[in-house]
Amino acid sequence: MTHKSFTYLLLFLIISSCDVINPEEIIPSYLQVDEFQLTTNESIHGNDSHQITDVWAFINGEALGVFELPTTIPILASGTQNITLFAGIRENGLRSTPVIYPMYERYEISLDLVPDEVSLITPTIGYIPNSVFVLTEDFEGDNIQLEGINNAAINRVTNPTQVLYGNGSGTIHLTEESAEIISIPTFVDLPISGGSPVYLEMDYRTNVELEVGLVGFDVSSGTPMQATSYKVVLCPINSWNKVYINFQEDLEQSQLDGYKLAFRVSTNDTGCGGLSTNAPEILLDNLKLIRFQP
Repeated sequence: MTHKSFTYLLLFLIISSCDVINPEEIIPSYLQVDEFQLTTNESIHGNDSHQITDVWAFINGEALGVFELPTTIPILASGTQNITLFAGIRENGLRSTPVIYPMYERYEISLDLVPDEVSLITPTIGYIPNSVFVLTEDFEGDNIQLEGINNAAINRVTNPTQVLYGNGSGTIHLTEESAEIISIPTFVDLPISGGSPVYLEMDYRTNVELEVGLVGFDVSSGTPMQATSYKVVLCPINSWNKVYINFQEDLEQSQLDGYKLAFRVSTNDTGCGGLSTNAPEILLDNLKLIRFQP
């Protein structure tokens, strides 16, 4: 090998090694998602109230991650890509339980991604066709589908300071230390096996503790079970909030024929701490009990 050939070879090896040590940097493209928009057929699905907190993002079927909204997602790809987004919620009102909400549609779009550029999209979704709305209660009429037991009561209010959407909300009257409210209809078609989700969506505002659960019934005799299971305790909050409660596990464990929704409000402390009010106020709106139809 001549001296000149050796020099060329050495330069080639040096340049090649530099490429290995300092590989070419891939410039990401960006996807910006600030919020989801939910569209509903109000006569079937009720109000378009939602509390979508996260986006679960996929590109060409591969997971990009879970991102709290609003967010800008870096993507190490360019050109035409298939993007799929799922709406994420915090199940049972807990920040520690982020999940894809199975009752909402996925959002799919084909995007031409450009390195170092931001693509802004606002996913518009609806409920999946397999969603069955077992109960919707928006308190817009006088025939409320909830009733009080043991001298408790729930009524419709129209004061604008107490209404979230439309012209009415529901208020629970607390005359003693606690009050219980149940749904008037008994639900006999809720799935008790097969891993089929059942969710209660609900907007609420309360200055005392609010518990939400189910009471089981023996439909053949109409005798309620003695133990009512309260799934979650919602602590006082001075602004309207939304919760998604998953009853799937409770239904599969209890295996009963029929159920009613159950609500209990109390000035007693069962977990929130620091309760003190002389004027209890408990407001409900946009109740939706939804099951999945295979």
